[in-house]
Amino acid sequence: MPELPEVETIIRELKKKIIGRKIRNVWTDFKKMIKKPKNFPKFKKTIINREIKDVRRRGKNILIDLSRNKILLIHQKLTGHLLLGKWKLEKSKWICKVPGLLSEDPANKYLHLIFFLDNGEQLALSDLRKFAKVELWDKNDWEDSKEFKSLGPEPLERSFTFKKFKEVLGKKRRGKIKQILMDQKIIVGIGNIYSDEILWEAKVNPFKDISKLSELELKRIFKTTKKV
Repeated sequence: MPELPEVETIIRELKKKIIGRKIRNVWTDFKKMIKKPKNFPKFKKTIINREIKDVRRRGKNILIDLSRNKILLIHQKLTGHLLLGKWKLEKSKWICKVPGLLSEDPANKYLHLIFFLDNGEQLALSDLRKFAKVELWDKNDWEDSKEFKSLGPEPLERSFTFKKFKEVLGKKRRGKIKQILMDQKIIVGIGNIYSDEILWEAKVNPFKDISKLSELELKRIFKTTKKV
């Protein structure tokens, strides 16, 4: 599952490639991937001819800001990953026309959603397990939504101080520290891999209840969270 570092890497690369591009068409063979609106023709009609203004991240969510106040949200979930390249439909299969890993890696062959850009490139979502989620929001509705407001603070922001760390942990009186770190309502972006790495480096048992953590242990976890 892509976590904060992987998603951050993706948006930094996409920023270099797709800002200023316009979406000319959309294709899918798995309409259930589109969670909002659930009507794919409406999704397609709304998104066509919108310009990509920015690419950013909130937690593990990729947020693509579009013209006229729309946000395209993509959560890659377990096996989903975005690809930028060129494909051609041949005998009902999308064949990649870019040599190298993009065409050779078997994980890139499960294309279920493709955005056609105005420069001839395509932004595709490959997802073996089909767990990925795609939503189209009005910007104001997204920022006022329960989903957005329930997200915890970003661990790499300057405002995420040790005081803030203790404050958000205080929302949970009991619970294993590893599970707490993975709770997106407490801190966003941390999943199974990085919670393990953080606690290993902090020398804290992942099964230890947060109510029994010492001040020194809390400081080590906070420090290694940012580092890892």
